Amino acid sequence: MGVDMGGSIIIHAFGCFFGLAASYHFQPKLAAMSPNNVSSHNSEIIAMVGSVFLWMFWPSFNGALASDGNQ
Repeated sequence: MGVDMGGSIIIHAFGCFFGLAASYHFQPKLAAMSPNNVSSHNSEIIAMVGSVFLWMFWPSFNGALASDGNQ
């Protein structure tokens, strides 16, 4: 059985449902027509680098809280 050491599953599940509720509430049709709703090459590269960084190092961040089972 998996153990959520840092409580990150609960935090991310809350963020997911909060984001869905907020996007439903804040008129998505008006947001889609906004001139600010565009991406650029720089923003996409920065998002990719951040995602790769988290993908590589997140297990060690969470693993620091794990015990070896010999308590």
